[in-house]
Order: sequence, then structure tokens, then C-alpha cells
Amino acid sequence: MRNSELRVLFVFIVLKEVKAQYNFLRVLNGSPTTIQNYPILAQLLLDVWGTQDYIQHCAGVILTSRHVISTAHCFQYNENTGRNYSNPQYWRIRVGSSYRTRGGVLHKVKKIVPHYGFDKTYYINDIAVVVVAKRFNIGNLVRQATIIKSKSELTPNSVCTLVGWGATQKDGPQPDQLQQTMMLVIDHEDCKVRYQAVGAIIMNSMMCAGSTDINGVDGCYGDSGGPLIYKGVVVGLVSFGYACGLRYYPGVYTKLSQFTDWIINTISTNK
Repeated sequence: MRNSELRVLFVFIVLKEVKAQYNFLRVLNGSPTTIQNYPILAQLLLDVWGTQDYIQHCAGVILTSRHVISTAHCFQYNENTGRNYSNPQYWRIRVGSSYRTRGGVLHKVKKIVPHYGFDKTYYINDIAVVVVAKRFNIGNLVRQATIIKSKSELTPNSVCTLVGWGATQKDGPQPDQLQQTMMLVIDHEDCKVRYQAVGAIIMNSMMCAGSTDINGVDGCYGDSGGPLIYKGVVVGLVSFGYACGLRYYPGVYTKLSQFTDWIINTISTNK
């Protein structure tokens, strides 16, 4: 990735912008919802400075009573803090809460398994499995997700839902309550052409969603790893995007139908 305008904003580091390739994503122009509607959702809390002060940084999807899937780029070495966030000690997982800062149940992380082919420059194979130390108590507020079948494809203009705890408007504060927003699947070849202008590569293992008609229907900073949902089935994970809410650049998601075998194998070998 050579275009310096593509950046990552680490909102947990004194709200300071850090040079990198892509943007972490949040729900933009969302509306309030509750965990009762999305009990498959997990919060990934990061202890940025190793002070036992855990704050919500990424999101994930509950797959089993011990496993969450998220995006691999959440778990990288950070030059600003000098810490390697692939180490489980820096993380906690909260489940069962509608709120970013409270409620639910916190779990320690036992192991983090990023995809072996993850490319931190172009965010190829941007997926990871997180293993918790103690089983989730599956119930009304904590449930296992259904993910899309292997090699399945959604047609352009399929209506999907993105959920997360990010700001409801560009440059606005993050709300405490969970947010949701609706968006459309964007034609893959169209998305590929759009992102060529900024030097990004849209692989077959990625999918794009948003709105090319109006600005502001997008994800932005803070909720990478969160689910893109189609008719109750998780089809993608928030991966990257260019700026926030620009209709010409829809959000890019890890396409789960390309990783079914890897997910099953990783879960079965990491209890």
C-alpha cells in the first residue's frame, strides 16, 4: 500500500492519528439497538498501556461457547505503544451487554489465532479466531452465530445490517449504546475499480457494502471485526475502508464464505 492518505485512527491512543494503511471502522449514521437483538456480538476490550485499563477497541462474533471470530488487524504490534497486541494478556471479551463501557460478563482470552496468510499491508485474509479461557454462558443475551455457507455469494444490492459501538456521525463521539445501520452489498467489480484509485486491492476474499448514492452509510473508526448480517446470517467482518462515509468508497469486509474451512479447522484444533 503506497498511498499515504489511507490511515488508521487508534482512538484509544489519546485520539491521535497514526500513519498506516487503512481505517478501523465504526457504525456511521446508526440508530440505537440492544444486545437482545444481536446476542451474537462480542466486544474486544484492549489494555492499551498494560495498566489493566481495558476499553472497547474491536468487535467480534460468537461462534461457540469458547470461540469468537474477529479481524486479524486488531491484533498487531503497535509502534506507538511498543506493545504486541497479539498477546492474549492485553485483551478481555465482554458479552451480553448493549453498552460499550459497562454490563455483561468479562472473559479472559486464552489464545489468539490470526489467519496464517494475513497481509497487514493490504488486509488480505483479515480474520482471526479468539479462544476464551472460560466458556460463555449461552442464553438470551449470549448466543452462537450462524455464518454463511462456504463459497456462497450475495447478489449486489442485497440489504445487510452492520452493528457496533462507533459514532453515529463523522467525527462525533462514540455512543455508549449499541448501534445498527442498514446498507447494500456493492458489486465486487465496481468496488474493485473504485479502490484502485487509492492503491487498495479488493480480493475475492473480500466484499463491499454501503451506499453509492448517498454519503454517510458506512462504518468508520473503532469497531473492526464486527458483523455484517444478511437475514440473520453473518456474511462479513468489518475490515477496512477509505475515509468515513464517502459514497464513492464503500466499506470493505472479510467475506466469511471464503474462510469456512479455515474457521472450522482452527476452532477444532484450538480448544
